[in-house]
Amino acid sequence: MKPLTLAITAFGPFVDTQTLDFRALGEWPLFLINGPTGAGKTTILDAICFALYGKTTGNEREGTQMRCDAAPDDVLTEVTFEFGLGDKVYRVKRMPEQQRAKKSGEGFTVQKSDALLERIEGEHTTPLAAGKVTEVTAQIEDLLGLEVEQFRQVMVLPQGQFRKLLLADSKEREAIFGQLFQTGIYKRIEDSLKQKALELKARAKELEARRAGILETAGAESVEALNDAISALAPELASATKAKQAAEAKLTAAKAQREAAEAKLREFSALNDTRLRLEAENAKAESMAALGMQLERAALAESLAGTWQAWEERAKERKSAEAAAVMAAEAAKQAELSYANAKTAAAALPELEARRHQLKNEAERLAEWRPRMHRLSALNEAITGLGQTLNALDANLAHVRSRLGDTQGRIAMLTQQRRDLSALASTAGSLEATLVQQTHVFERHQQLIEKERQAQKLATELSRLEADGRQAKANQDNLTRARELLELAWHQGQAAMLAARLLPGAPCPVCGSVEHPSPAHHEGALPGDDELAAAREAEQQAREMLSRARSEYKAQKQRLEVMQQELANDAAALGDALATSLEQKQYALGQRREACQNAKAAQQSLQALEHELEQLDNTQKQLLADIDGLQRQRDQHSGELQKACGEQESLAGAMPELCQRLGNEQAFDAHLAALSQDIEALSGQMEKLQTQLSDAQIRQTQCNERRAALQQTLSEARSREAAAKARFDTELAAKGFNDVVSFNQARMTADDMGDAKSRIATWQQQLAGLKERMAAQQESLGDVLPPDLTELAALETAAQDGFNQCNQQWQVLNDTQVMYSRARAQLGTEAEVAARLDEEYAVVGTLSDAASGMTGARISLQRFVLGVLLDDVLIEASERLHRMSKGRYRLLRREDKAKGNRASGLDLEVEDAYTGKLRPVATLSGGESFMAALSLALGLSDVVQAYAGGIKLDTLFIDEGFGSLDQDSLELAVRTLVDLQSSGRMIGVISHVTEMKEQIQTRVDIHKDTVGSQIRLTVA
Repeated sequence: MKPLTLAITAFGPFVDTQTLDFRALGEWPLFLINGPTGAGKTTILDAICFALYGKTTGNEREGTQMRCDAAPDDVLTEVTFEFGLGDKVYRVKRMPEQQRAKKSGEGFTVQKSDALLERIEGEHTTPLAAGKVTEVTAQIEDLLGLEVEQFRQVMVLPQGQFRKLLLADSKEREAIFGQLFQTGIYKRIEDSLKQKALELKARAKELEARRAGILETAGAESVEALNDAISALAPELASATKAKQAAEAKLTAAKAQREAAEAKLREFSALNDTRLRLEAENAKAESMAALGMQLERAALAESLAGTWQAWEERAKERKSAEAAAVMAAEAAKQAELSYANAKTAAAALPELEARRHQLKNEAERLAEWRPRMHRLSALNEAITGLGQTLNALDANLAHVRSRLGDTQGRIAMLTQQRRDLSALASTAGSLEATLVQQTHVFERHQQLIEKERQAQKLATELSRLEADGRQAKANQDNLTRARELLELAWHQGQAAMLAARLLPGAPCPVCGSVEHPSPAHHEGALPGDDELAAAREAEQQAREMLSRARSEYKAQKQRLEVMQQELANDAAALGDALATSLEQKQYALGQRREACQNAKAAQQSLQALEHELEQLDNTQKQLLADIDGLQRQRDQHSGELQKACGEQESLAGAMPELCQRLGNEQAFDAHLAALSQDIEALSGQMEKLQTQLSDAQIRQTQCNERRAALQQTLSEARSREAAAKARFDTELAAKGFNDVVSFNQARMTADDMGDAKSRIATWQQQLAGLKERMAAQQESLGDVLPPDLTELAALETAAQDGFNQCNQQWQVLNDTQVMYSRARAQLGTEAEVAARLDEEYAVVGTLSDAASGMTGARISLQRFVLGVLLDDVLIEASERLHRMSKGRYRLLRREDKAKGNRASGLDLEVEDAYTGKLRPVATLSGGESFMAALSLALGLSDVVQAYAGGIKLDTLFIDEGFGSLDQDSLELAVRTLVDLQSSGRMIGVISHVTEMKEQIQTRVDIHKDTVGSQIRLTVA
């Protein structure tokens, strides 16, 4: 990965946007990042790391804490980083969560974090991930092949970190290397193996307890004793089985005799049921005969249905003809009345014709004056319009003159205000600089108080977690005791269950004794397997809860210690500023902010005032021009009005009286239109009266003709009805019916006749079937008498009692045999499980001891792996240290074991070529220690890079002080960096040491002032 450009906005000490173009430094430059303390040298590395991963290099500050306090509210914190991977170029933008000014209204709102990753292809860009910061981070990890921790290790060598690594002991170095090389997996393997071995031991112990419980339940001291008891029980169980089978056969025979007798009784009961049903059916014979006679009468009535229907239809035709004749007579009467009314109305036609002629003459006279009336109306409208125009011009002139006076007064007032604001606006610069400094101190003090509150909260939470841990420990102890008592009760209960099956005089299945002086017993409910399993599960959950409580307590304690250290650092940084309270700082800050705001407001108001004065001057000139134009328009319209008034007076004097009375053209036209409407109405009324008279005469003739025709139709319908009734009366008498009433009573619907026939046929079939069934039942029974069930039931009861006694004796022996067999099977299964556990523990336990450093050289798996990695690092580091120390020193790993229980295997020592001896690295001087630490850092960077999947990183930043080196050592250190650069890397060194400027001519200079820092490039 090769950096190309970096753009920083409102990030750290950089207020406005600062752009660092790495391409301007050369192809593979060695450059110095130089600047005073606090200028923002390390912030450049933080910005690169934040753009890629959303985190800073030291991981001490979140992205939300990197916002520049001096940045304006409307400028958002953002970092844009372009970098190359092979022949491809990528751009990543990232913005942390921050407060920003609202787009509308006052106050602030939260700007959510945002990120964008895109590939640059010439002038085109292809988005790869946008919006979700986690998606962008995942894409970066895929592209670079590094997570943020690995990136910090192989690209950025943080200030002071690797000197600490040089002087660390084995335990500290194990923790640091474990983080750098991500060897936590080996520690997890150690813990996993140890936990697995402990679990296997616990399972073996639990298995042995279950085996003892099984033997105790079976009443045997050993597996051999259990097998002997099974062998002794077999003959007794066989004898009891034979006795049970004989009793069961006797019971089966008694049940068969009783069931046969019950079957014979059911046959006698069925014969009696058949006899009762036959008597019931014979009782229906009289009603069935009556129903047959009713069917015969209905058949005779059905034969007359055609003649009856014909008579009804002729009667309907007669009724219809009568109704039509009545309606025709009424219509003829109405037609005569309408004709008489039409003749009366037509008598007014001559009078209507005279009125229409009069109106036509009046309309012709008015039409001759129509053109002159039109001219008079036009003159009236023109006079009215000109008068309105003159009034509007007068109003406009007054309004414009008023505006001119207001504008001239406003110009005088604003001129005075401009002089006052100029003096206030000149103080804005100095006030703003002081405000930035006071704001920074106030926020630091405010953050300190917030951290103190958080520390107090952490301490309270720590106390609560400590109490929770004690409660969890007590809970686990209680559940363990409850589980042990429950297991004891379960084993005792099994013995009590076995004793409950003992019979007087019968041998004990455990000891064989026929006497049972003191059998085991148990009061209350016996615990079951599910209850025992639940108790064990509850104990395991309590153990896990205790483990979680201890982990939470430890983590909370570490957080509290970190917070307390931060509080001490922050208090030291504020120093004398803590002498004043936060309220005093807030009051002073408010006073300063108000003064600064007033000065800024004066600047803005002054600009607005200048602009308004310019606009007012233009407005004054325009108003003067408008007054001149309006006066000319008024003079012109006044002359036109006088001319129109003279013509109006001349034309109005010559008008006749009617035209003058109408007044204007609209009234004149309305009067003419009314005359035309009256003429048309009279013509329509005359035509309507003539049409009504003709239509009424025609209607009267038609109605008289229809009345005569319908009277003839009625006479014919009455004759047809009389003939049809005569035919029906003749046939009715022939069928034996006295009248129409008896005929209607005999009639039945087709459905009713079908139902009656079906009922008669069903009754006949049921009667015949019952007679046949009764004969068969009598023949089947013959002369047999009903059996006696009481005697047979007594025999069956005696057989059942004998079977129950034999079965009880067999059940006791069989339950004992089943219990013995189940116990032997369970013991066999447990033995197989125990064998598998022994085999598994032989492997896992050995591996756990070896991985935990309990055997041999007593080196754990993680420390062994880290020792191999450290050897690789020291090979690379010694080569560089040998050159920088002019062939004197090499770094080696100490092989011998440390004294006592102190951790060993990762301790360092230095080989001194001048003395030929090995000695601890702590004996090196300050400058020698720095060279060794730098060599170790570079070697570690190479090895971590190699172990990161062969990833090629083209850039390395070293954030370390070089002030402890003399001139020669400094030159050697720089020469080492030059050699590293020549291998194809961009090397950036962060330092403010003056001699470094002489050694490294290409620089990124950070300039710091009161308004923020700026980036400048110096290229050799």
